[in-house]
Amino acid sequence: MLQPIKALSLQTLIYGTGHILVRSVSFMLLPLYTNVFSTYDYGVISLAYAFMGFMGVVLKYGLDAALMKWYVQTGGEDRARYLTTAYYSFVITTAVFIALLLAFRQPLAAVLLGGDHPRFIAYISGILFFDVLWYVPLLLLRSEERPLVYTGFSLLNVAGSLGLNLLLVLKYRMGIQGVLMSNLITSGSLFVLTFPIIWKRLELRRASLITWRQLMRFGLPFLPSGIFAMTMELANRYILKIMTDVETVGIYSAGHKLGMLMFLIAMGFNMSWHPFFLKQEDTDETRRLFARIATYLLAVLGFIWVLMCLWVPHLVRLDLGPVTFYGPDFWQGTEIVPWIALGYLFHAAYLLQLPGVFQLESSLWVAITRGIGALSNVVLNVALIPLYGALGAALATCLSFLIMALAFLGINQRIYPVPYEWSRLLRVFLLMAGIYGLWEITEGAVLRDVLLMVSYPIVLVLTGFLNVRERAVIARIFRVSRAGD
Repeated sequence: MLQPIKALSLQTLIYGTGHILVRSVSFMLLPLYTNVFSTYDYGVISLAYAFMGFMGVVLKYGLDAALMKWYVQTGGEDRARYLTTAYYSFVITTAVFIALLLAFRQPLAAVLLGGDHPRFIAYISGILFFDVLWYVPLLLLRSEERPLVYTGFSLLNVAGSLGLNLLLVLKYRMGIQGVLMSNLITSGSLFVLTFPIIWKRLELRRASLITWRQLMRFGLPFLPSGIFAMTMELANRYILKIMTDVETVGIYSAGHKLGMLMFLIAMGFNMSWHPFFLKQEDTDETRRLFARIATYLLAVLGFIWVLMCLWVPHLVRLDLGPVTFYGPDFWQGTEIVPWIALGYLFHAAYLLQLPGVFQLESSLWVAITRGIGALSNVVLNVALIPLYGALGAALATCLSFLIMALAFLGINQRIYPVPYEWSRLLRVFLLMAGIYGLWEITEGAVLRDVLLMVSYPIVLVLTGFLNVRERAVIARIFRVSRAGD
């Protein structure tokens, strides 16, 4: 198992770096946003990006998943046929939606952004158009396993977004308009730069309605699953707006951004996980490999969760000269970070179970389990927000991801059973719970947090988490290291 796991780890590292860089733009901009914007203004920005995140999924309507499946598993003329058909479909449907969005921007602004901001809807329309279309070249780079080129475009995205935000928001004081304009310019530029990747692979005469129907038969069930996923991600912003106010949305969103570090890592893994498992044959050995990967990934994510619980409260108060990393008005948002991060760890457990539905072409199960998660998310938000406010929204997110992962596990154990290493996984989750409990009930500062941090790997080793072969590999690595010294 060692060689495929090493290959997957390398791909994950590269793709994960690129994905984290792109998504971390908003993280890197938090010192700017939370010190420049009021909680209301940041709430408006959060609602705008919540809508764009939701529509970004709707406008792909599962066609991206279908394109990746057949692009990876075919070649030559078939690849060109699938790509050309899918790309034309994206262009037509996105253009129609953007035209409707612009035509009704006045009433939509009040509903979506909580105020009279039709100009912001125009910016959002442009961002959505370019984002959908420049996403396709990145999909091809993933499918062709070209992570370095993928990461290069990710770096351009980071540099453009960060630089333009600093220029338009900090120097020219353009406020919310500056945030959206920065995104529009960056997305438009990346569309232009990545278009040659698409153009040289398109063969116009190969576009086919029959092919489109084939793609949609597999991909369409991913549309409701994508909608359900975005409901779990973003519905709480709008429920918070309705049940509290825009200021609470701003505070929640600032804390949510910190918790999303776990999501970035999980999705970075997923970037390489999809092409990896699509190429595997369905054998008992392959299923054991999937189980081992699940053990390693969840153990690593468990340690990252511990780090986030311990150090995020210190991070937000970090002194950056005249300001702190987070503006003081947003500090209370850190209480939701452990629950948001834990929810995304459960989301990673869900992603680990995807090989079964792809192998069996049973994508309907994805929609069903996502629907279960979305329904539980809405119900839990409505129940918990009146009791706990922003913390209630975070608890609802965490619990709904757990429910979704467990529902998917129940289905997979019937249609595609994988022999997960339950005793090792139990050690991980018990250790996480123990460290969190000690952190909650004890008083202390940096020394306590350092001791709790180092206890995670030590206790895992002492409780027999590593098997004989893993201990031998680690010992060999240390021997090589000492010999090199």
